Amino acid sequence: MPQIYQCDATSINIYRQMFSFNELMIIASKCEMLYLWCVALMNKNETVSETEETAISLEALFKALPNVKSFTYFLPDNSENIITTKTAEELVKIPHFLSLDEFTMREIPEIFDITSFYGHIKENKITKINLYFSDPISDEYKTRLQTIVDQILETENRDYKVPWISFSGITNSSFGKMLALYREN
Repeated sequence: MPQIYQCDATSINIYRQMFSFNELMIIASKCEMLYLWCVALMNKNETVSETEETAISLEALFKALPNVKSFTYFLPDNSENIITTKTAEELVKIPHFLSLDEFTMREIPEIFDITSFYGHIKENKITKINLYFSDPISDEYKTRLQTIVDQILETENRDYKVPWISFSGITNSSFGKMLALYREN
């Protein structure tokens, strides 16, 4: 990385690597398709573990990537500092987030405010949204997710793009119906 000072790549896949925020910005500043799989970000040349307060939040990362059209982030373990209670609210304030072609997050912790993000989902006409929640989520959070899935399925006239929502405990009938709706979109 020290030898790279400029990068014009428009599609980047990074698997199980450690980067400083600045290094990532050097290679991803012009990126249109970004896939991060268990990527640990570092801040100020110090390793950012998933439990330190200096972790780069998803919204801070996204603000720095205005050219991204397709964004996938398979979150590392203990991503509570990457995803916070304010992440959903802050993401929808970012103008280029609202015009994404595709947004995928995997291993989402229950700290993610799905109720707030559902407000965005119901207004979204552009972005293909894929949300995969981590297995260790509470029954209460699973109930909240199931309620959202049921509301989507019960809505007859959807004027938004149907998202993919996956979590351990989704009912079999809901899974099948969501899959059919998602494929229609």
